[in-house]
Formats: sequence, C-alpha cells, structure tokens
Amino acid sequence: MDPEELTLAEAARRIRAREVSPLELTRAYLERIDRLDPDLNTFVTVMREQALAAAGRCEADIAAGRYCGALHGIPVSIKDSLATAGVRTTAGARHLSDWVPDEDATVVARLKQAGAVILGKTNMNEWAAGCTTINPYYGTTRNPWDRDRVSGGSSGGSAASVAAGLALGSIGTDNAGSVRNPASLCGVVGLKATYGRVSRVGGVAGTGGYSTDHFGVLTRTVRDSALMLQAIAGVDPRDPLSSDAPVPNFSGQLGEGVAGLKVGVIRDYFDGLAVDEVKESVAGAVKLLESLGVSVQELSIPCMEHVPMVQLVTARAENLSPAEAFLRTRPRDYSPELLYRQVRALAIPAHAYVTAQRVRRLICQAFDRAFEQVDVIVSPAVGMPAETIEECERGYVETAGRRIPLQDARGTRGTLCTIPFNVTGAPAISVPCGFSARGLPIGLQIAAPHFEEPALLRVAHAYEQAAGWHTRRPPVG
Repeated sequence: MDPEELTLAEAARRIRAREVSPLELTRAYLERIDRLDPDLNTFVTVMREQALAAAGRCEADIAAGRYCGALHGIPVSIKDSLATAGVRTTAGARHLSDWVPDEDATVVARLKQAGAVILGKTNMNEWAAGCTTINPYYGTTRNPWDRDRVSGGSSGGSAASVAAGLALGSIGTDNAGSVRNPASLCGVVGLKATYGRVSRVGGVAGTGGYSTDHFGVLTRTVRDSALMLQAIAGVDPRDPLSSDAPVPNFSGQLGEGVAGLKVGVIRDYFDGLAVDEVKESVAGAVKLLESLGVSVQELSIPCMEHVPMVQLVTARAENLSPAEAFLRTRPRDYSPELLYRQVRALAIPAHAYVTAQRVRRLICQAFDRAFEQVDVIVSPAVGMPAETIEECERGYVETAGRRIPLQDARGTRGTLCTIPFNVTGAPAISVPCGFSARGLPIGLQIAAPHFEEPALLRVAHAYEQAAGWHTRRPPVG
C-alpha cells in the first residue's frame, strides 16, 4: 500500500477484498500530508479528526457487510469553495476566513453517501479568480513536478494533492478551465462533465459564473474519474440548472477500443495558443489515436475567435452579482488585483452581456454541427507547461526567443484552450500526453457532445492506456 503509486480503482479493489482497511489507508494519507504538504501547500484545512472518524465508520460498515461501492473508504480532498458542514470554507478569500457552513454542498453530501473519506479542503485562487493558485492570504500551492512552478488553478490545490499522492481524488470547480488547467500542469486527469450533469448547490457564490461554471473531478486515471463522476452526477431538485438526463454507467465503455471513431481537430484557433513542444505532444497524441483506428478530420468553427469575449463578458458579469455586497462593505479585503478586476466588471454594460449571449448561441450551434461530423474534438488543454512563480509575478514567459504575456485583452492565457467548452457547456477532459524538455507535464484536451461522457471517457481511457504517461510520478518523495 503505497500512496505514491495507488489509484482509486486499485484502492477500491483492495478495500473490497479486505486487503486494506479504510482506517489504515486514511492514516497513510494523513501521514503523507503531514510530511509533504508543509512544502507543497495543497491544503488550507486538514480534517484529521473527521477523516479518521469517517474511516472508522467505513471500516465498521464494510466488516458488517454494508459495502457501498467503489468510493467506500476512499480518501479524497475538496476544493475550498465547496461548502462542508462544520468545516471552515474560505473560497480562498479573506472575507470568508472564518466562515463555517451549516450544510454540505450536494457533491460533498453525495461523496459522503458513497462512503468517501474527506481528508480536507484544498487551496485555490482568491475567489477562484485565476489559474495559478498564488493566493495572497493562504499561500502558493507549488507544483509537485517542480516546486518553483505553479500548480495551475484555480483548483491548483486539488490537482497538486492528487499528483503528489496526498489524496486519491479531488473535487474542483471549472469556470474557465479551473479543473483542466491544473490537471494539465500537474500531470493528472481533470474531467468537467456536461453543464447540468453535476449539481452546483453549495458552491460559494461569486466563485464562478452562473452559466459557465462546472464542478469536476481530478484523479490519477480516467477510470478513477469515471468512478468519482458516478457518485456525484444526477439531478438535484435544489439546483434549477441541473439536468434530469439519465445517469449512465460512466465506466461502461472503458476498454471497448476506439476503432472507427472520428476525431476532430481545430487548428485555426488552438494552434496559435500553444508553444511548439505542446503542439508536438498533441500531434503525437493524435497520431497514436490514429494508430488505434480513429480517423482524423480538420474542423473550422464559425465565430470561434469570439469565444474569449463571450466567456469574459459572461463570467465577469455573472460573477459580479453575488460580490456586490462585499464590494460595498469590505472592498479592502480583496487583493488589489482582484479589486481592480471587480471594479472593471461593474462597467460591463447590459447590451454587451446580451450581445455575448447572442454570439454564444451561434458558437454553440456551430459546435453542435461539428459534433455531427465527429465523435470527439481534441486540442491542447493548456498552451504551455507550468510557469514559474516568478514568471507569473512578472506577467510573461520567454520561450524560443519570444516574450509571451500571460494575460491580454482576451483574458488569461492559461484558459484560452479550455473556455470553448465552458461557453458551450460540452463535457471535456484533460489527460497527460507528454512532458516538456524540462520534465513538466503536458495535457491533451478531449471534448464530446453534450451528455456523451461515456464516449468521452472511452476515448480518453484508450489513449491513456496506450500512451502510458499517467504512470509517471513527480519527485516528491
């Protein structure tokens, strides 16, 4: 039982076979957190007593023959923007440094019902606004592959906790790529299901746009992601935007192979966002998929160049509504950078928001037509490997003789590859597809039509198993 090598599916098999107990497993992860997290800073709050108590209950239930399923006794972490009853939930903000919710977010409640053991709450960008997890109040989460580099964000603590073997899975949120971005930079799997597939009840208001934000899962393998999604998916009567679409068996198509499927690529948008070594890794992934029997088709999506504008206007305007009270009463509790961003959002006129939604409809229709031609679309998940903390603070990276700004009028560079599937709400996943010359992970993004998660996971799993990148581990000790 080595947390550094263990996957969720393998841990579940051993628990069910009584080869390992939930209490032993939980203690092993808490010991690893004690040893490694002071340096990595993936957790804001470690729920030691609650985790051990929950693991003890799991052990007693399993001994009595009350086995709940694949997550029973599995140690996981939760992003600190999801409410946990009786446990501080900060959303990475000074405003909420002492807030203790009365009830669990729906996804947290469903994980508990499935028998998962919650180890603690993970670090994130302030109010989930960013893709670095450089937090002015709770510190920076460091990338397990290189501790001078960021872990991505805003679910950076969740991704890093999984990559470093401090949890078998984690729940994050994804408003513009905040699950897929850190998954790519930390070398793990990050899955955002179709908008509405997973309830958002219990997410801290102001940490994502109403129509662009999703809750997702971070794991070491595609199979592990399918198992976690199975536990949290489904309609929630308290969430009017959750879907009542039937919940399929998300693991059902894993291992079926992909021969005969059609894969689409969109070069005119994504190629301009990626550095050479990322483009080379993604091209290699496409070739590997072709060797598995898929056919590749180039696509052109009308209005694709307007995706950043639509995402920026939509998410900023929708996110501002719950923030207004804090802006009026406690503006100085924001970091200067985020305060300036919120004040600028106040200037977004109503006609800009309405126009963005009209253009958004055209983009969604264009993607619907594209998915009539192909089964999935592949692209880079992030255009470059993880930046150093210093590069993020100065605002640019230098590579191949070029100076690349990390932010421009389109938004943050780390999210430009992921936002098309926040605008459309289509399911998307990032899986490891190689490493840079410096040994940093690179992610392949795969997207599918709405509510086609089984097919999405089938393709991702086939690629993952053929490529084998997921077996590499960061040098954390």
